Amino acid sequence: MTTKTIAASAIILTVIQATAGTTVPSLTDHKPVATTEPAWNCRVALYGWAETLDGDVTLRGRNVPVDASFSDILDHLDYAVMGAVEIGYGRWSFLSDLMFSQISGNTNTRNTQIDTELKQFIGNFVVAYNVIDTGPTRFDVYAGARVNSLDVNLDVHTQNLGTLGDSGSKTWVDPIIGVRFQQDLSDKFFFRAVGDIGGFGAASDFTWQAMTAFGYRVCDGGSVVLGYRGIGTDYTDGNFGYDVITHGVLLGFEYKF
Repeated sequence: MTTKTIAASAIILTVIQATAGTTVPSLTDHKPVATTEPAWNCRVALYGWAETLDGDVTLRGRNVPVDASFSDILDHLDYAVMGAVEIGYGRWSFLSDLMFSQISGNTNTRNTQIDTELKQFIGNFVVAYNVIDTGPTRFDVYAGARVNSLDVNLDVHTQNLGTLGDSGSKTWVDPIIGVRFQQDLSDKFFFRAVGDIGGFGAASDFTWQAMTAFGYRVCDGGSVVLGYRGIGTDYTDGNFGYDVITHGVLLGFEYKF
């Protein structure tokens, strides 16, 4: 074997050893390849929703138009609690988004006073799956249920007939399917959009949700979110009906860990 042949063989062996484990498999190195394990994560959000109501409510066959601005609701709002918790593992996550409020007030005419109390609960419970996650861009699909619960108490005070009371409550569950999208605009700012549809005659004839929002990261894991959200529901059961769109500005703070 010539000196040139020995030198060439040494160079080839050196190249093979240097590239082993990348493009050329090594015959002597049996170290396991590192893999990324799925990780747990959690997101907690508290928010306020400046609701406006448009539509109709039917109670015991009597139709009542609903046209309440946020200022009207705020004047008669007793309390409201709104928040969301999302727990994820790998590409899967479970989201619980809850809203509960109580509104009470009275209306006076010349001979009649009407006292009204309305308690409302809306809960979204969904399982989401991450389809795209490039870091700046994230796209998820989800499916689950939207729970609606209404409790209405009505007292009518008249000079001739005295006090007449009426009340009613209703709870129903709608299946929903939807998507959500988030895009980083910079290191601090991001854009988010959410949309779903449901009902399909299982409970409501139709229900939908849409939201667009912009977020700003104020600290590591914490963000302020400002957007606009709408939820529409068209539900009828016997002499009870609820065909209302709830919409308005949403402001919240969320923290991920």
